Amino acid sequence: MSETQQMQETLDVSDILLDPSVQRSLNNVLERLPQIAKLVEALTADERTLESLAAIVEHLPQLAKLVYLVSRVSQAVEDVITDGDSLEGFGKLAKQMVEPAVGPAKKLLDAYKVAKERAEHDTTTYSVFSLLKLLKEPVVQKNLRIVSAMLEELGKDESHGHH
Repeated sequence: MSETQQMQETLDVSDILLDPSVQRSLNNVLERLPQIAKLVEALTADERTLESLAAIVEHLPQLAKLVYLVSRVSQAVEDVITDGDSLEGFGKLAKQMVEPAVGPAKKLLDAYKVAKERAEHDTTTYSVFSLLKLLKEPVVQKNLRIVSAMLEELGKDESHGHH
């Protein structure tokens, strides 16, 4: 390196060091030097910690992308939640999806409650013959056919899943 180049670089560095903002930054770094030293000591205390730190630094580009994607998703969710029209639209959609199941489920629950109440007060003793008589009831026959058809359908799914 020529003497002229060295002199030019020295002047550039001295110009930088004379800048008041650079001086403030250097003062801040110098004041925090003991804390920085402790941090460096902790990070390089053992080989495992140092390897972990190196792995984190190596994956920073992927981590940055991931953080960016999470922030985008978070912002989109926040926008939807704070936007009354979107929230109302989701509410209507959810209601449309749930409503068809609510009526039958409520009817089934009501029937169960009534049947349970009746069964608690019923003292009938069932014998094999009374069960056979009960099997002839049209409602029982209809429900047995439904159960049988459901079992057949479930059996189809099982047999298709095993091939």
